[in-house]
Amino acid sequence: MTATSYDTIKLAISGPEPVITTDVVNNLGRPSLVARMAQSEALLVRASQFRLISEWHGREQALVTHNGRLIQTAGVPENGDLIAPLLPNDPFLGDLRQADGVEVTRLIDMPDRYLTGVPQQARYRVREIETIEVMGEERQLQRVEEAIRMPALGIRETNLYWVDPDTGRVIASRQFLVPELPPLFLTEVAPAGDQP
Repeated sequence: MTATSYDTIKLAISGPEPVITTDVVNNLGRPSLVARMAQSEALLVRASQFRLISEWHGREQALVTHNGRLIQTAGVPENGDLIAPLLPNDPFLGDLRQADGVEVTRLIDMPDRYLTGVPQQARYRVREIETIEVMGEERQLQRVEEAIRMPALGIRETNLYWVDPDTGRVIASRQFLVPELPPLFLTEVAPAGDQP
């Protein structure tokens, strides 16, 4: 098998090599968010932060997260933008490590689809500690599962959040936006010496 054939097969199976490296993050000198969807990868920088709410800007996308959970997106392809405000009793407003068995129903807006107030039911399960690689470094993070249902749109998926077991801060996640899109993987990263 030629090297070109091998590279083509590898690309088809695992996608391209990541272009966002530790050096890229260190050169930015500020906290960032690596966003990956299917074969594409983007780096967004933190534009502002107030408590656990962070606004992230990229070249064409902007995301707002509340402790790692997407609450607003702009510039996501395939009409994937959404507005998903948290409720007063939402687990992301408290300690996600204590959310086992909690259920909430949010109202989601999808402006590109002209949909407002679509109910999203979520149920949480706190799972085991897993080893996750973040920018070449292995981290011990607790997995929290968010089983979501949106019967009006035929959505039934499970979002995953990997949480720092000491602080409760979400470091990485896999979140589904709309039925036509693959999941969006988000990882908070920071320059060497800073912990996200």
